[in-house]
Parts: sequence; C-alpha cells; structure tokens
Amino acid sequence: MSNASWCDPEYGWPADGLERLPPCQEETLRQIPWALLFLFGVPRLVTLLRGPSPAVPRGTLYWGKLTLAFVLLVLHVGEYLNAYLQGSLCDGPEYLCARVSFWLGAAALLFAIVLHHEEHLRSRVPSTVLLFFWLFTVVAGIVKLRTLVLVGAYARDQVGFALYVSFLGLAIFLFGLENVPKPGTYYSSLDEDVSASPEETANIFSRLTFFWMDPLMKLGYRKNLDMNDLWNLKRSDRSAVTGGMFQAAWEEELMKKRPSLLRACVKTYGLPFGSAAIFKAAQDIMAFIQPIFLKQLMDFARSWSDGDSTQERQPINRGFMIAGLMLLTAVTQTIMLHQYFHICLVTGMRMRSAMVTAVYRKSLVLSSVARQSSTVGEIVNLQSVDASRLSDLCSYLHIMWSGPFQIAMAIFFLYQTLGPSIFAGVAVMILMVPVNAYLATRSRTLNKAQMANKDTRTKMMDELLNGIKVIKLYAWERPFLKKIYKAREAELDTLKKLGYLSAFQSFTWACTPFLVSFVSFAVYTLISDEPLTSGKVFVCISLFNLLQFPLAVFPSVISAVIEASVSFNRLYKFLRNEELDRNAVIYETVVFQPTSGKAQRVVVENATFQWSKQGTPVLEDISFRVSDGQLFAIVGSVGAGKSSVIAALLGEMYKIKGDVRLRGSVAYVPQNAWIMNATLKENILFGRPFDAHFYDEVIKACGLKADLEILPGGDEVEIGERGINLSGGQKQRVSLARAVYSRADIYLFDDPLSAVDAHVGRHIFNNVVGPNGLLQTKARIFVTHGIHFLPETNEVMMLQEGRICELGAFTDVMAREGPLYTLMKEYGKRRDEDEGVEDDEADDVVPPVGSVGSLAEKPRSRRTSNVKGSHTQLDNAAALKKLPTPINSLMTKEESAVGSVSWDVYSAYAKACSVRMVVAYLIIAVLSQVLSVAQNVYLADWAAENDRMESHVLGGARNDHVLKRLAVYGGLGFTYSFTIIGQVIFVWVACGIRSARLLHTQMLENIVRLPQSFYDTTPLGRVMNRFSKDQYTVDEVLPRVFQGYFRTLFAVLSVIAVNLMGSPMFLLFAIPLSILYAYFQRFYLSTSRELKRLDSTSRSPIYAHFSETLGGVSTIRAYKQEPRFMHTNESKVDDNMRAYYPSIGSNRWLAVRLEFIGSLIVFGSALFSVLTIMIQGHISASIVGLMITYSLNVTQTLNWMVRQSCEIETNIVSVERMKEYIELPQEAPYEIPEHHPPANWPERGRIDFEHYSARYRPGLDLVLKDVTFSVHEREKIGIVGRTGAGKSSLTLALFRLIEAATGRIMIDDIDISHLGLFDLRSRLTIIPQDPVLFSGTIRDNLDPFNVHDDAAIWQALESASLKSHIGRLDKKLGAMVLQGGENFSVGQRQLICLARALLRKTHILVLDEATAAIDVETDTIIQKTIREEFKDCTIITIAHRINTVMDNDRILVLDRGQIAEFDTPNNLLANKKSMFYSLAKEAGQVA
Repeated sequence: MSNASWCDPEYGWPADGLERLPPCQEETLRQIPWALLFLFGVPRLVTLLRGPSPAVPRGTLYWGKLTLAFVLLVLHVGEYLNAYLQGSLCDGPEYLCARVSFWLGAAALLFAIVLHHEEHLRSRVPSTVLLFFWLFTVVAGIVKLRTLVLVGAYARDQVGFALYVSFLGLAIFLFGLENVPKPGTYYSSLDEDVSASPEETANIFSRLTFFWMDPLMKLGYRKNLDMNDLWNLKRSDRSAVTGGMFQAAWEEELMKKRPSLLRACVKTYGLPFGSAAIFKAAQDIMAFIQPIFLKQLMDFARSWSDGDSTQERQPINRGFMIAGLMLLTAVTQTIMLHQYFHICLVTGMRMRSAMVTAVYRKSLVLSSVARQSSTVGEIVNLQSVDASRLSDLCSYLHIMWSGPFQIAMAIFFLYQTLGPSIFAGVAVMILMVPVNAYLATRSRTLNKAQMANKDTRTKMMDELLNGIKVIKLYAWERPFLKKIYKAREAELDTLKKLGYLSAFQSFTWACTPFLVSFVSFAVYTLISDEPLTSGKVFVCISLFNLLQFPLAVFPSVISAVIEASVSFNRLYKFLRNEELDRNAVIYETVVFQPTSGKAQRVVVENATFQWSKQGTPVLEDISFRVSDGQLFAIVGSVGAGKSSVIAALLGEMYKIKGDVRLRGSVAYVPQNAWIMNATLKENILFGRPFDAHFYDEVIKACGLKADLEILPGGDEVEIGERGINLSGGQKQRVSLARAVYSRADIYLFDDPLSAVDAHVGRHIFNNVVGPNGLLQTKARIFVTHGIHFLPETNEVMMLQEGRICELGAFTDVMAREGPLYTLMKEYGKRRDEDEGVEDDEADDVVPPVGSVGSLAEKPRSRRTSNVKGSHTQLDNAAALKKLPTPINSLMTKEESAVGSVSWDVYSAYAKACSVRMVVAYLIIAVLSQVLSVAQNVYLADWAAENDRMESHVLGGARNDHVLKRLAVYGGLGFTYSFTIIGQVIFVWVACGIRSARLLHTQMLENIVRLPQSFYDTTPLGRVMNRFSKDQYTVDEVLPRVFQGYFRTLFAVLSVIAVNLMGSPMFLLFAIPLSILYAYFQRFYLSTSRELKRLDSTSRSPIYAHFSETLGGVSTIRAYKQEPRFMHTNESKVDDNMRAYYPSIGSNRWLAVRLEFIGSLIVFGSALFSVLTIMIQGHISASIVGLMITYSLNVTQTLNWMVRQSCEIETNIVSVERMKEYIELPQEAPYEIPEHHPPANWPERGRIDFEHYSARYRPGLDLVLKDVTFSVHEREKIGIVGRTGAGKSSLTLALFRLIEAATGRIMIDDIDISHLGLFDLRSRLTIIPQDPVLFSGTIRDNLDPFNVHDDAAIWQALESASLKSHIGRLDKKLGAMVLQGGENFSVGQRQLICLARALLRKTHILVLDEATAAIDVETDTIIQKTIREEFKDCTIITIAHRINTVMDNDRILVLDRGQIAEFDTPNNLLANKKSMFYSLAKEAGQVA
C-alpha cells in the first residue's frame, strides 16, 4: 500500500461524494473498543477472580474461542508487520496512531484471551464485556474495510487486504461464538434449580431484547399455562430477600429519633431504581434525534423535488444512510426505553413484595387496640391497594425529572426551527396546563365520590349475601333490592358525570396539539418573511408530538405522586402502630418440685391489665397459681373479665403492674374457634409432625371420630373459608384437637364447650379437660359457663367487674356461701343442659360422601367476603353438574377460564350496549380519523405549495391566501376535536352506562332468586367479586379499552394509508410487516392472557391468607407459630411474583418487537421515499414529511393496539362471568298472581306433612324421608333429635328453602308448593338460631316495608324487654345499627330478632333455639316472652336443650330424616326405651 493511496485524504475520493474518515481518525475508531475492553474488563476480571473457581470442563466451545482469539492476535501482528515491511505506514501523527493501534490492539487481544479463560471457568453467563468488545471491533472494522474498498486497497496491497479481511471475518465469527450459550451440564450442581429462569443465564443481547422470554411465549401459545410451567424467581426477587433487606433498613430507621419510611425505601431500592435514569435520559435524547434526521431527509428530498432547480442535488447514498440512521436510532431508543421500564417495574415488584411482607410481619405483633383501630378490610387494603400503588409509582416517578427535561429539549429544537413564533404555541400549551389540572382535580373529586358510592353498594351487597338466608326466610328481598338500586343509581349518575368530563378531557387532549401547531404556524406565517416550508412544518409537528406527552403526563404524575404519598403515610402509620407489650408475660424455665415431681406452670401475682397503654384497667390485682395436673376454672357473668384473663396470659394486654410468669409451652382454645382454609388434618397438626397413634387418640377424645366417618374424604377433607363447611361444634372440636395434639405444658380453654351439645360437652370434659382426661397431667385453665363442671375442678376463680371475688377449691368456696354459691343454687340445675349446642346445620342429615358442599347447608356464622379478593377469570358454577368434584372438596372450586372468549360474550356485551349505538360510535370513530388525516394532508399540500413558491414577498393577495389556508386548516382541526367528544360520549354514556345498568340489574335480580343451595356451595367472596371487580370492569374498564383499541386500530390504518399515498411501493413492505405483527400478537395474546389469569389467581391466596391470619392471630401467637405463617406468606407472595414477573416480561417482549416493527415502518417510509426518488427522479418533500411524521407515531400505537386487544380479551371475561350468573337457574316463582292466598292466611295455623321427602340438591340423598304428621291449630310442637337427624331441614322445607322430592306440605288446607315464595314466607315467622342484623336504623331492621307505625314498633320492643335500652339511644328508632349488629351484644341481637317476630304477628312461629352462649337473663326473657306473646299461635321449636320443650303439647323425635316418635312429653318419658327418654337422660332431665 503506497503512502499516496492511504495517507492522503484526497486520494481516491469517491465519485458519489460520500466522505471517509482521515487515516488517524479511522485508527482511533478502531482503538475505542480496545480501550473500552480495559476500562470494563479489568473490574470484571477482578470480580471473577474473587469468586469461586469450580472444576469446569474445557469443551469445544472453550478451545474454539481461545484458538480464534489467538489467531486474531497473530493476524493483527501480521497486518502491522506487513505494513511496516512494505513501508506503507503513514508519516507524522499518523505513524504514532498506527503504533498505538498496534500495541493497544495486541494488548487488548491478549487480555481478551485471559478474560475468556476466566469467564469460562467462573461464569455460566456469556461475557457482556467480550460480547460488546467483539461487536464494536466488528463495527469499527467495517468502517475501515469500506475505506479500503473505496481507495482500491484490494488491488494495490493484496496481502495486507487479505490479512485485514481475515481478521474481520474471524472477529465476526468469534462474536457469533460468544453468543452461543455455554453447555449447562458444565456448571450443574446438586442444588441447582431446575426451574430457574433462562434470564439468569441469558446474554446481554437476550436481556436487551427479552429474547429469554421466547420459550415461555411459545409454550403459552401451544398450551394453557399453569403454575408448574413458570420459572422460579431469582433469589434477589424473592420476598424473603426483598422483605429482609427492607426490614433491616426499617429497623435501622426505628432506632432514629424521627424514622422515615422513604429513607428506608431509598436505602433498599435507591441504587437499582436510580440506574433506570441513565436509560431514560438516553431514550429521551434519542427521541429528539429523530426530528433532526427527518429534517435531513426532507432537505434531501427537496434537493430532488421538481420545483427546486437552484439547489444542488444530494448524493442518493446519503438518503439511504439517513434512513439507516433513523432505523438505528429508533431501535436503540426502543431498547433503552424498555430497559428503563423493566428496571422500574422490577423495582416496583420488589417494593410491593417487601411491603406486603412487612405489613404481614407487623400484623403478627400488633397490640389489640392497634388491631381494632383498623378493620380487617382496611389492613388487607394496605397489602392489596397501598403496596400496589407504591409499586405502580416506580414506573412513572422518573417523569418528575424527565418531563421538564423533554419539555426543555422540545422548546430548544422548536425555537431552532420556527424562531420566536414558537412561543405562541408554547403559550397555548401552558394555558392548557391549568385547564387540564382543573379537569384532573374535578376527575379526582368525582372518582372519590364514586369510590364512596361503590363502597356503599358493596357494603349493601356484602350484607345481602351474608344475610341471604334470613332475607329469604323473611321474604325481604324487595326492600334490600330497593336500597341497592338507589345506591347503584347514585353510582351510575357519578359515572355519567365522569363520562362527560372524560369527553371534555379528550377534547382538550385532541385540541391542544392542533391548537399549538395552528397558533404557531399562524403567527409564523403572519410575522415571518420566510414561507412555511415542509421542512419546518413536519419537524415542528414531530416535535409538538414529543412535547405533548410530558405536558399531558407531568400534571398527572404529580397528582399520582401525591396520591401515592397518602398510601405511603398509611403504610408508615401502620408500621409505626403500637405493638404487643413484650414484657407483659415472662417465659421462664421449668422448675420441678422435688416432692411431687410437678412444676408450677402459671404464676400471676398482683397483676393489673388494660387493653391499651392509655386505657383503663380491665383486670385489677389478679393473683393465682396453676401447677401440673391442676384444672383451674374461671367463672363469672358476661363482661366480668374471664376472657381477659386468658388474653393477659397470652400477652395480648398491657401489664400495668404485677408479675405474670409462664413456664412451658402454651396451647390455646379460643371461644370462637379459628379454622384455617386447609384440610382438617392440617388444622389439627398445625405444623407439627404426624404421630398416627397419638393423633387417633386425640381424634377419639375430642369426639371427632364420628365426624370423620361422615365427612367426605375423612380428615383430608378440605375446609372452606373460615371453616364454613363445618358446624360450630365441629369447628370447636377441631380447635380443641389442635390444642391437645400440640402436647403443650399449659392449656388455656376459653369456654370451649359453649358451641357443642350437652352430651358432646360431657364427653369432651370427661375425655380431655377433666380429671380423668387426656390432659390430666397438664396445667389447665378453664373458662366456662358450665357451672355444673365446677365440682370436678381443682380450683375455682370467680370474677366480678375485673376483680377476683371468689378463689379456692370448689368445696371451700361453696362453704363460704358467697356469689358462686348463689349462682350454683339459682342456675346450677338448669345450666346442666344449657351448654349451647352444635350448629344448626349439623342437625341435618349429612349427605353422602362425595357430594358437593355436603355440610354447607346451613352455614353457622356470617361469611365475610373479601371484596378485593380473587379476580380469577371464570368460575364455572353453572357447569358444576358436569364437573367431577374431588371427594374431599366441600366448596365448588373456582375454575379459571382457558382459551379465548367466545363471540357469544362479545355479542351479549354489544346487545347490552345497544347495537345501534355501537355502530354509531364506529362511524364517528372512522370519521374522526379521516378528519385527522385530512388536516395533515391539507397542511402537507400547503407546505408543498410554499416549497414551490419562488417569491417571498408578503403581498395582500398572499395574505388572503394564508388566511384562507389557516381558516380551512383550523376548521378541519376543530371539527376533528368535536368528533372526539362525540366518540367519548357514545362510548361512556350511550353504550357504557346502558350496559353497566342492564348487566348489574339482570345479575342482581337473578342472584337474589337463586336457591339457597347455591350459597351453601359458593364462597361469598366469589359472588362479591362479580359485584365489585367484575362490575367495575364493565362500568369503567371495558368502555375505555374498547375506545382505546378502535382509536389505535384506525390510527395504524391511517399510517398505512398515508404511506401508500406517498409511495405505493410501501405495500411491499407493509404486507410482511403485517404478517410479522400478527405472528408476535398471536404469541402475546395467548401467553399474556394466561399469565394475567395466573397472576390474578395467585394473588387472592395472599389476601385470603392474610385475612385468615388476622382472624387467628391470637392463636398463632399462642402456639408460637409466627415464623411458619411468615414463611407461608412469603411463599404465597413468591407464587404471585412468579406469575407477575413473566407477565411484565411478556409486555416488554411484545413492546420491543412491536416497536421494532414500528422502527421498520419509519425505516420503510424513509427507504421508499429514497427509492421513489431513485426510480421517478423526484418526490414532494411535504409528502416525505407527512409519511415519516405519521410513521414516527406508529411505534407506540402498534404496541398499544396489541395491549388494548389483550386488555379487551382479559376484561371481557368479566361480562362472561356476569353472564354466567345471570343465566343460573332460579328457585321457584316469587309470586304467582293466580294463586294468591287469602289475606288472613294462615288463620288457624294447622300444618300437615303428607308423605313428605326432600333433598338439598338433585343427585344427593334424601334428608327427609316419607315424613307424615299433623300440627293442630295453636299447638306447641318441639322437634328433637341427635346431630344430623334432620331437625333444621324440616323448617327449611316449611319455608321452601328446600323443595319436596315427593309428598306435600299443607298449611290451612293450602298446598304451599302452589304459592309464590313471597306469599308463603311473608306469612310465616322464624326466630333464627344466629341473630342477624343489617346496617341501617333500628326501624329498618324491624320493619323494612314500613307498614307499622311507631306505636306498634315500641310495643314490640317493650314486649321484647328492649324498650328502655332503645329509648336511651340518641335517635331511638332512628339509631344506626352497624354491619352485623356489632354495636349490640349477642343477647340484644336475639331480642331484636324477637321484636321482629312480634311485629310480624303471623299465626305460625318457628323458633330455632339460639346456641350462642348468651347470658341466662336474656334466655329467660326470650322464653317468657314467647310463652306470653305467642300463646295463640302454632309454635314449632327446634330444641337444642330438652328442658325448653318439656312443657310443649307434643314432641316430634327425628332420626336419620324419619319420624321416630311423636307424642306428648309425658308419654314419651314414660317409655324408658324411647329415644326421647335417652336424650332427656343425657341432658340430665330424668334421673
């Protein structure tokens, strides 16, 4: 190579005018990758050398790369040696460049060999440093190769050229080899995670393009994904790690005087979150480079336009280069943007998992007062809403600095283009900021009001569903529906206002960019001497488009940050809440007494306790001791402080003075049994190892053996939410079995026998608690109402108003004839059988093994539904008949829908919206897009005319011309903006509200008319989901996503149309891109849909487990099970994150690919503009500007279009779920006009059962079998029988909650099956076992139909002994009742239910005796009132206590659904072989 050819920049100057770099700069370009290798490679090598060095095999890949790197080193040396020998090295500075290149290159290649060796040994992931090194080496090499070709080096220095080409070729090959994954078997170990994410071993290019998601995307397309298909989380993403890091930072903060949650978060997540700013800044800069290239391309096009003969034509290659650079910029911008998003979203995910873990951890140590200051729902909301809000904030918090940065750059470039006239447009933008801010504030106000409306309706729905059985029994559906419809209309009214507001917001959104460009161009044309050329117009429009985003989003981000700060404060307040008094109880080691070998287990000395630090004492000067083998009973009236003593021993209260010492492990049986949503066996084992022999002993002692024989699946039976499928007695026995199985040293029993039958209670006392029970050697503290057990205890403590009034051995206390003596004398005999009872559903015949929901016929307590709970996409309750049910499943399983949604659902939604309105909306949407394109085409035509103008003189005619152009452009723009208003109003108001009202009404009307069996087999949280999450989706989400989809669809079509108009050849490009688009969309839709469903289904167990934990936190703490439950919570959070992480990964996977298609469209627009010039010799610069401007916008639009189509498919499932409930079969007709009974029916109250049989649902066994008996007028009948005899089923049959299989029931000679359910149920009265009150006033609870005057209501209250209490309330009959009647005691609730019955004045009363442990006085009042007030009525009493029906006219004894005996009490007792006699004997009524 001669000096002249290489060193002289003028030599061989290309004919096409394309420049080449001077030799020294070209060498410098080659030196950059080598320098970068040292800059980043040295720290990498140091990191590798610090790590372990496992024995990794050196395979073909290792030797191949090593050999190639060595050959490259040889070629590099050979290339420079050849140049030196031939004397072709340049003189002067160029010679220095060449020498530096030689030595630096050689050193770099040697270092690359060393780094490759260490990377192979110590890292499974392909080296990022080496990958970029080889890539940049290749790029720099190609630049030099081009120069060598241009100067003809291949002819003059063939050896040097061959060496260089070989070097470049091998470098490309080595780059390819570096991309090949290292064999996994080389690095496998025994503890390797087989389900590890491929991201962990993916190379940098795979991470940048999200190529590592490919296997999951393809799998999701081939099959319906389940949790087993998902990868495990990386260690850094696991909640134990994220939660542990945050907890450490938070505990460090708590040591400070003013702890800051923000500081703790910044310390934990600041570094990774801050790193996203680098990518965001790069992306912002790249976005503003595109308008510069657009201007370059338009200048290029203008040089080739017809009208411009003065300007020298630019080389055609320049056009291709600009197109290529636009593609490179767009691709780089895409990669930067989505790395930024990924980092932010992953940080948000980690923050959410840490917050959920922190809230859970805190909830386990909250004091009772702190726990009561928030409802369970509010605490769950901290996990579900507030933690998610902080997580969401991460994705847009960087806009706080990026927004102003983008605005500043846009204004700078606009000023460069249009000069001062740009400030007119900026002024419009600034003026629109307060308008948008006002609209945002108004929107926030309406949204807050909407949330309140939604809460009101949801609360009403919750009450309706929780009390559905009582509502059906009283026939109160209509007043409840009326209340709900009123709340719903308020909701829809606010929704309508939101719709109109949204229309105005959309108008300003559409109008602002148009107004800005209109005002800017108008001012420019009026004040500038230069015409408004296409170069200026389209560069400005692309800059305006870039400016629109930060201006629109920035105010929203500020308000979102403010809203997130509310969540931040709520979390801070919760995490700073009062915790348990850790010093309340001292745990000591056991000291055994040398004489007896027993230890003193509980020592309480002069202890005073209160519930909060600032509260009043609840227990004062309490002192007692309990040793091994001692049964210590605590008695007292309601509110005396019995349960408080147990709470104090558990450390739940604040100790003011004294000492409490526990020596040994504790087991606790609460008054209300806490049951986990797990198998019965898991509930008993409670995390302890299984010991078959001891387990069987425990089961037998706790009276559970018979239950296990009945239960489907035995002890593997799945217990539903809150133990809903077990009766109260069964739950209590499971709770007791858990305590016994724990093999603790100290047992705390808080009235455990209140929820079981008398004979079961006696069995448990004898076999477990009593002196001869399983626990006879343990220390037992036994709170009880069953004073007949006291003689068998070692010591008795009686409390009165929080103080000890009696303490000592039972005989000693009785000898003193104090308060306990009085109590024993007055109620001793009676309380013998007053021990409450097993729940009513246990009194029914138990359906056979394998039946769905077999034990759920009459759930005991209110089921609290978790409104924010599972949003599983479809629970196919209607298909239950077809689905096989697992033998141990009691509740119907919520099925997740699979595959795409059927067109029937879309059709149903369109009909609900009104098909005519949908068509009208589509016409307006098309018209709107046509107008949008028309205004830009018109602008392009105007700019093209200005391009052609030769004269720049502003004459009058030209001014008229300009004004005319401005008027037409303005008219098109304003018309377009107004069509946007029409679109939104049609979508939100005309279609959205109509469908929302119709679907809600249809579903609500149907849901209250469903048979009771539906509610017994369906968790109420699932039904509530339909009325909360699904209804919200139909109300607000679906209109938005449909509008978004059609807007983006028509926008993409308009881009294709504009490009085809500019260059018909674009069609050749559009077709393969469309195929590529469809290819990516196909994978994304199916996979993303499944991932979102898995995310939803895995999210609800977190909140369900949390709600469950909050309900049983005292039990968990008593058994010291906090670590196990925290681990369970972490595993549930991780399960959710396993679905959430691929979900965000799939979004990035799609976005990168679609934006790449968008980049190709930009490239295609530019390329075909240049090709048109090549073929036709010219093209209008304004057309080029129009094509590119539209194409630059399509990048994001394509992404949004697919996302919106996926959103539609995900959210339309809500319509599918609602449609399913709308179509469920109803119970019998509510009213039958032709069969109305007489007004005074039933006048006599005669009831005849004629060969009556019934079952709970088709397919189950009969619960009543051929029952025939008659109840005479005004007769008092007692119904008795053992557990499962069918007592409650008989009353359900009377009210037709279950229907006859054969036979009939006659009331006053009318067959009740011929009547409407309203006519039947409204003429009968029942006082249910569990008193259910509804939120509202006292009057609403007594007389929802408003048919009685105040005098009648007061009379009923007086008869129920409630008049004085209600009279003392502020608003008397208008006094508010809280949800579930929580502001009334259980006894008062029973009395309100009694007053309800008194007010109805029907001739038939069904009394399902209360089982709750209500005080003796209330019980006495109820019995007395019923005898006096209902003496002229027929009364049927389901007896749980034999003594209450001994004075009845006749007794009906049921056994296994059949009548065993039916006679007077005396006759039955006379027969000592009768079943009634044996029941009475067990209850202590006969000797």
